[in-house]
Amino acid sequence: MNDFFAHENDGIAACILPGAADSLHERYGQSANLKISIRVVAKATIVDLEGAIDLGNSPVLRATLFENVKTTSRLALNMSGIRYIDSSGIATLIEALRKTRDLKKDFVLFGLSSAVYDVLKLTHLLGVFQIADSEERALETDAAP
Repeated sequence: MNDFFAHENDGIAACILPGAADSLHERYGQSANLKISIRVVAKATIVDLEGAIDLGNSPVLRATLFENVKTTSRLALNMSGIRYIDSSGIATLIEALRKTRDLKKDFVLFGLSSAVYDVLKLTHLLGVFQIADSEERALETDAAP
């Protein structure tokens, strides 16, 4: 994690790629915030997301997901706190899905907010991702894709 700032407090870790989001926000004039919290539960890593996923912060999310998939058998994204996602956010989710498949790991989305659900439905990607209706289901190894 050479290029990352990592902070852990009460079992929750957050990874931030210094300067990446700020420079993109300045370049594109975007200021949406994304809070990323990481929890390890059993053999899974849960990434709790809150805010908006956009061009300004999707590189930070991508880096966080790619870093965490190395150390877990299941990466579960809690999307209940996402109020907005743009095409770069969707691209980041697809990249994470490909990476987990390449590494023969599981990638699950759960707690889809209406904003995320609507975008995935509109882009015909609901069937591409493994989606669970709760954290408990997302952690089950036999959850259907």
